[in-house]
Amino acid sequence: MGNHIDLTATEMGYLWSTYQAETMNYCILTYFNQIVEDDDIKRLNELTLDSSKENIEQMRSIFKLDDFPIPIGFTDLDVQKEAGQLYTDPFILFYQWFVGKGNLNYGSLAINTIAREDVFNFFEQFTSKALSLLNQSRKMLLTKGLWIRAPYIPPPRKVEFVKKESFLNGWFGDERPLAGIEIASIFYNLITNTIGHSLTKSFYQVTTKGEIQDYFKKGQEISEKHINILSKMLKKEDLFVPATWNAGVTDSTTPPFSEKLMLYFISFLNAQGLNNYGNAISNSIKRDVGADFSRLAAEVSAYGEEGIKLLIKNGWMEAPPQAPKNKK
Repeated sequence: MGNHIDLTATEMGYLWSTYQAETMNYCILTYFNQIVEDDDIKRLNELTLDSSKENIEQMRSIFKLDDFPIPIGFTDLDVQKEAGQLYTDPFILFYQWFVGKGNLNYGSLAINTIAREDVFNFFEQFTSKALSLLNQSRKMLLTKGLWIRAPYIPPPRKVEFVKKESFLNGWFGDERPLAGIEIASIFYNLITNTIGHSLTKSFYQVTTKGEIQDYFKKGQEISEKHINILSKMLKKEDLFVPATWNAGVTDSTTPPFSEKLMLYFISFLNAQGLNNYGNAISNSIKRDVGADFSRLAAEVSAYGEEGIKLLIKNGWMEAPPQAPKNKK
């Protein structure tokens, strides 16, 4: 094939990571399809499941075209479809929103660095489907009265310019109220920490005693701590603290997923959490708000490293594409 263009390191990296996430999602959505009861939510879950299957097949085609070893990712061995109901219908609907926003964010990053036509087309469709899922899940959450709105603030009466450096203050002196973009960052991370809290709680509940269960317990405690800190940041400004989504975890103790999948999923959430906090830091003008987000990010980073070590220790961490080792 004289006109064949090899995959770049960037294209390999994004395809490989997306394959890992999509095979994991496929397992989770397959299980959800067995336990969901609400007809509307079931139809949306089936659409997401079909989309995930299509994404996996398209990536396999690209890998085969380039003689790229198809990653193992996650398979039927990582899901127990007949396990009892661990999650409620509202949680399953919220998960659709979570997948939509996660795929949209990741696909948008990927598509900026891709040159090859087939890979670009894949991520173009990937982000388009993610946006559609985000919109459908948002509308359904609103229709069912489950959507949680951010705090309201009054609109400004006129355009003004900052006149004092105290605008940056956060600890001492003349402090200004939170800006809208800072409230948005606090609210978004408050909501995303809720999904982390629910998942670590459910994973702790279905695992047996040992270091993996201890790891999930620690994650539950960290996410709960972060929810409290973020809530206090809003309360300090006398802003309404939104009630987060219902935890959505039942009392089932039968694991629907392998420990490998559960541990990888939490590592995946840690990476997303770091990205979320990084964006929040860049959007924070008040020094104390930026410092708070930096501390939260450092805690997530340390927790994430523990998870990676557990994956490696158990032989569950698949090696990503890497540059050739330097010969010295």
